[in-house]
Amino acid sequence: MTRFSIGLLALLACLLAAVPARAEAPSRVVSINLCSDIVAADVAAPGTLKSVFRLGRDPEDSPVAALLADVPPNDGRIEDILPFAPDLVLAHEWTSPFTLDLLARMNIPVATVKDARSFEDIRENIRTVAAALGREEKGEEVIARFDAETAAARRESANAPTAILYQDLGSAATPNSILGRILSLTGFRNVVTEENVVGLAYPGIEDVIAYRPELIALGIYRPEAPSQANAVLEHPALRLYRERYAREVRLDAGGWTCSTRFVAVIASRLAATHDAMTRSSSTLPRGEGQTAEVSVGRGHR
Repeated sequence: MTRFSIGLLALLACLLAAVPARAEAPSRVVSINLCSDIVAADVAAPGTLKSVFRLGRDPEDSPVAALLADVPPNDGRIEDILPFAPDLVLAHEWTSPFTLDLLARMNIPVATVKDARSFEDIRENIRTVAAALGREEKGEEVIARFDAETAAARRESANAPTAILYQDLGSAATPNSILGRILSLTGFRNVVTEENVVGLAYPGIEDVIAYRPELIALGIYRPEAPSQANAVLEHPALRLYRERYAREVRLDAGGWTCSTRFVAVIASRLAATHDAMTRSSSTLPRGEGQTAEVSVGRGHR
C-alpha cells in the first residue's frame, strides 16, 4: 500500500469519526401541556409517552383522552417531570419560563408547540412534535388526514349565509382566528369583522341580534356543568331570536381545544349545517324561510 493510500485511509477514518452517530428516537417522553399532549397522542410511538398533562386525560378538554387514559398524569411542574427521567419534554410556548429554564440547565431536550391561529400553524405543530420524536413519516400521515378532512368540509357559496360562532362569556370568533377560518372554509360569512391578537370579540346580546346572523353556532364548554360563563348563551332575547329567525347548531368547545387537527370535526359539522341550510332555502319561494327549521331569517333583514 502506498504512502498516499495510507494517508487517504487515515483521512477517511478521521472524517468518519467526526460524524456523530445518529441519535436514537426518544423513548421516555413527558408532555407537560394539553396542546402537546394532543399532538403527541397522534404521532408518538407506542409506550414512549411516560406522562402527560392532567387535562390530556380529561374527555371534556381532550379529544385524545381515551388514548391517554393509562398514561400517568402530571401538573407540569419540574418535580412531576424528573421522576420519569425523560429524554424529551414536550411543552408549549407559554409553558412556565422557570420550568423551561430548569430543563435547559439539566440538558433535557425540549420541543415546544405554539399557539395555532391558522391551519398552517396546526401542520407546523404536528411537524415539530413528529420531528422531535423521530416520527416524521407518521406526522405527515396525520397532516394528510387533516388536509383531507378539511378539504371535504370546504363549501363554496356565492351567497354565503351569515353566521356567528358565539361562546361562553359572550365571546365571538373573529375572522382570522381558527374558528373564523373554519366558518369561512365551510361557506359562511362571519358577521364579526373586527380583528385582534386574541381572536375573540365580545359583542353584547343586543349586538349579536343586530348582526342578524342566519346561523348561530354556539360553542358549549362542559354542557353537563352549567355555569355563569355559559349562562349568557341562554339569554331569553338570544334564545327567542334563535327560535324565530336563525338556525342553531351546538358545538362541543372541546373540539377546538388548542386548535389541533381535531378542528376538522367542527368543520364537518358546520359543512353539514351549510348543506342543510342550502337545501331548505332552495326549496322555498323567495321571501320565505324565516323560521329555524328553514332558511333562517333571510326575510328579516
